[in-house]
Amino acid sequence: MKIQNLFNTDDILSESSLRDLFKQMDVNKSDILIKQGNPGTDLFIVESGQFVVTDDKGDSRILDTLRKGTVFGEMAFLAGEKRSATVTANTAGTVLMLSREPFVGFLRKNPISGTRFLLFLEKFMVDRLRKADALRSLISSDQKLSERQELKKLRTDIRTRNKKPLFSADDPILSEMCHWIYAHDNQVLFRQWDRSTDIFIIRKGKVVVMDDDSGGFILGAFGPNDVIGERSFLDNKPRATTAKVIGSAEILMLSRNTLLELLDRNSTNAISLNLSLGSLLAKRLIMANETLRFLSHEDLRERAEVSRLLSEMRKSLRITALH
Repeated sequence: MKIQNLFNTDDILSESSLRDLFKQMDVNKSDILIKQGNPGTDLFIVESGQFVVTDDKGDSRILDTLRKGTVFGEMAFLAGEKRSATVTANTAGTVLMLSREPFVGFLRKNPISGTRFLLFLEKFMVDRLRKADALRSLISSDQKLSERQELKKLRTDIRTRNKKPLFSADDPILSEMCHWIYAHDNQVLFRQWDRSTDIFIIRKGKVVVMDDDSGGFILGAFGPNDVIGERSFLDNKPRATTAKVIGSAEILMLSRNTLLELLDRNSTNAISLNLSLGSLLAKRLIMANETLRFLSHEDLRERAEVSRLLSEMRKSLRITALH
């Protein structure tokens, strides 16, 4: 299988074996599909009708409206987190539901098709995270917004740390297949606007990520077990930032071709890696959504640039065609 075919997920729902895992559900107006704070790992795709996303902690304030092609529930599906909002049917409609347990069984038996579906979800989340970065840049350049304590905390939390490594660096198969970088001080792993797609997992040391367009403004610092470069790895878009080593570091570099080779040689490790990457992205997206929640308040929503970026974020998890 060619690497282009693995990462090209435009037609993912046309695969009959995967489509058969989805259950079609008819819903009535006012039916609640997801309740904020509840457990649950089902993922949904809207086939017809209109649904509203509300924040029960914020006086049931409407956060978003979902229409045909919108994916929701993906964060709990990938990360096992409690539901972060409530989704209610605003009209009668139909949704496709995918439960995590049967999907994991499918993934083990069909590692290529299952991995493509995970990449499909992860690319959706990456698109939204890129737009969240634009919101964060807006916050950084606006003194009144930057001084708000809630946003200071969210700017720190949005790059959620990975508490556990995506995989063991001592695994002999991975050590053989991946490339180790023993980096020196000020070594650049990738530059802003580069077309590279490698992903980097830090074993030891520190890496800072900066925005060259704003004079090298440091956006975040990363340490052991952190992952960087995952967005270009997934969506093949140019690097949005520059990553530079501070001091010395040991870093594992994983290419797209390595993932394909790993699927062929040890699908269990490949599946574990991709599930962990999806979980990490989901946790980062949860923090991005907290930023969206804050910026949705009336006094901030009136700002034209905030309004535009919020609208762009809301379009990120939508499939253009279901059939």
